[in-house]
Amino acid sequence: WAMLGGVPAYLEEFKDSRTIGENVKRHIFRATGIFNTDPENLLHESLRDPQNYIAILLAIAAGHHRVTDIVSAAAFQQLKQADPYLARLRDLGIIRREVPATVPKTEQATSRLGRYVLADHYLRFYFRFIWPRQDMLAQRLYDALWEEISEQLRAFIGQTAFEELCQEWVLVQARAGSQAAWVLPFTPERVGAHWGKGVQVDVVAISWRKRQLLLGECKWGTDRVRRNVVSELVEKKTPIVRTALPDGGQDWQIHYAFFARQGFTAAALAEGEKYGAMMIDLKALDAGLSP
Repeated sequence: WAMLGGVPAYLEEFKDSRTIGENVKRHIFRATGIFNTDPENLLHESLRDPQNYIAILLAIAAGHHRVTDIVSAAAFQQLKQADPYLARLRDLGIIRREVPATVPKTEQATSRLGRYVLADHYLRFYFRFIWPRQDMLAQRLYDALWEEISEQLRAFIGQTAFEELCQEWVLVQARAGSQAAWVLPFTPERVGAHWGKGVQVDVVAISWRKRQLLLGECKWGTDRVRRNVVSELVEKKTPIVRTALPDGGQDWQIHYAFFARQGFTAAALAEGEKYGAMMIDLKALDAGLSP
């Protein structure tokens, strides 16, 4: 899902009887087939002179999300040069602009904290790993390329799909209300993330009307989450996030959630319990997403 998204034609090509690496080498590394023709057709059929668009997509896929960073990475001479290309890619739904969930609705359109991300999971993977390595594919260095990709795959999933999946988990609980697998402490008006002033929070749910906030951290690591992850969010990040709220976050009630691929240490669970945090391992995440 992190690689392919929800496209049925893509998912049908991957077989559970093969490893991820075997599937990737068999299908995505092929010069022909939908995994390579679809992105190229999308660009050439929808865009004239796709070179500048590709430069922007490569920049975003490489982790440059602010306009100034995208312009620099894509080698535009001036900031405004990128505007029509970004606008066209947004209109096509290839990229989307995000702002922190803590930015009021009236300020979202003009917020300087806006960032751009690739909207489609496969295009993220393709422009992050496949397009920049055409020379390796042309020489059929499949094993070497997969080794390079697999070394970065955990970070790629953790920074993209897993965070979105955890945000979706919060939305599912919110929609289910009192019938949810995990009942939220309030009904959010918006779910997203927070960034700015040197702090990043992976999951944020907010109710402006009730002045309540849910802050969550997502960990796709191979070890159980330790106590320091909990204490860092509560003691270090929360005061900074409060400053982004109206009136410096006074009278706002803060709640916590932690999402962990491998679960939590006993110390982390105890620390989470102290703050009434929801501690969600992969099994609970999956159960909470099920209808």
